[in-house]
Amino acid sequence: MPAQTPAPRKMDRRTIYTRTTVKDALLELLEEQPFEKITVAALCRQAEITRATFYLHFSDLNAVLDELLDEALMVARAAARDMNTTDRMAGLRDIVRAGDPQALRRNECLLGPCQRVADDPKYRSIFQDATLSHYVIRRIYLLERDNMVPYLVEQCRLTREEADKLFMLIVYGLFYVNRSLKWNKDESWYQMQLIANRFMFGGFDALSREERP
Repeated sequence: MPAQTPAPRKMDRRTIYTRTTVKDALLELLEEQPFEKITVAALCRQAEITRATFYLHFSDLNAVLDELLDEALMVARAAARDMNTTDRMAGLRDIVRAGDPQALRRNECLLGPCQRVADDPKYRSIFQDATLSHYVIRRIYLLERDNMVPYLVEQCRLTREEADKLFMLIVYGLFYVNRSLKWNKDESWYQMQLIANRFMFGGFDALSREERP
């Protein structure tokens, strides 16, 4: 009989508290300086812990950042987790065609994670840090690639490689547009999401009609 893999141990309250304190401290430091300037020593001072305590819980600063990114992306994906990609995109297309920013506001869960990744203001300093943009975008791209690439293959009549590159273009473009708007969800933000998505669906339609060799 094969040996069973032991279930991962649950974190105790003290461990959860310490890890949360470290993550909150990093977010506080990111309000003041870019990630590339932050050191483990500075983070320990901010969190009021020793270096030994830090390394007991995290291997390095990137491990703290990755955990924060996972939390933020979980928030971004949570609202649409019961929808498959085809249904979500069909719903978004209908709203884009209607051109109603208020309808988009009411159905914001239809937007992709690269547009909703900063929904929780707690994590916004990560997404405004220019030194982290490429790192963050790659995480978003990898998270959604398996959902979006098959959709683009079917909708746009592309090869998987072509769909993958197109999705990369979409993620990078939408992320930078939203970063330029500081993720501030006012009327102009919703209007810009409509414009960006109208442009995107127009491109999908053009590709689907194109005669390919």
